[in-house]
Amino acid sequence: MSHDLSGRAGLLEILSWARPHDSATERAFCREYLDPVPGMRADGFGNRMLEIGDRPRTLWSCHVDTVAAVGGHQAVGVDEHGIAQLCDGKAGMSLGADDGAGLWIMLGMIAAARPGLYLFHRGEEQGCLGSRWIERHTPELLADIDAAIALDRAGLGDVITHQSYGRTCSDAFATSLAAALNHQNMGFRYAPDDTGVYTDTNEYAGIVAECTNLSVGYQRQHGPRETLDVVHCEQLLEAMLELDASQLVIERDPAVQEEVGWWFDRGRGHGDDFVEAVADHPALAAWMLEQCGVSYDDFQMALWAEEMDADRGYRPLMPT
Repeated sequence: MSHDLSGRAGLLEILSWARPHDSATERAFCREYLDPVPGMRADGFGNRMLEIGDRPRTLWSCHVDTVAAVGGHQAVGVDEHGIAQLCDGKAGMSLGADDGAGLWIMLGMIAAARPGLYLFHRGEEQGCLGSRWIERHTPELLADIDAAIALDRAGLGDVITHQSYGRTCSDAFATSLAAALNHQNMGFRYAPDDTGVYTDTNEYAGIVAECTNLSVGYQRQHGPRETLDVVHCEQLLEAMLELDASQLVIERDPAVQEEVGWWFDRGRGHGDDFVEAVADHPALAAWMLEQCGVSYDDFQMALWAEEMDADRGYRPLMPT
């Protein structure tokens, strides 16, 4: 029997589950809330997927795991402004709107029978394990797909054009998607953004023409101060229920890799005293970065940008 996760109560129910990858809580969540959905199936890695329509051309993506030291129930509240957060957040916890928000939106789209291939990936927070498994073992799943849209980005208005692969989405596609969403809600300010980092659709950029990541309203992810703009999330679902993805512009050739420098270009001039302090207290520095929402993938990306030989031009980061 499928559980009802519609409405704000359903979103808060999803957020109340802390779901580290491959934990008993994550497995129980998939059994309770995903597997009972009519048409849902699992692949060899445990990714869940469902297809609506005749040979759909659009892939909708989210991930089921969250950043949490321990799985289990957590209390979530919403303030008078519609901002959700943990009621008693502590180190090692996170709200899990990354990517509970995207998961909730996709379930709402499925309930409304919106066309598409829906992929609920496992292990995104551990290096996009589920999407890497699909890219390596069942790439034929993506044979008919023109656009892969991840509902897994912080903020309120980004349509990502670049991830660690480099360019993964054309400006034309990002502009058409942003315009379509903004048309559905006059309060939206979606626009193309080239500062993406790394999510599941990046793994499909060599197969699928347009691979992007869309802001769903969370902030300060991966830590106890994570928040979610519930009102924006609800409005985005409403817009998605009206979006005609078949009208989006498909322009990028996945066989052509655009050679561009990585967007992360931090300057020099850091004080030696600060460097020495970090070297003397690495655990404290790591904790402070985590509290600010800097993920392990973000840090690895910065290391890669630091070590890349500029004379050799862009090369894709290969996750380990």
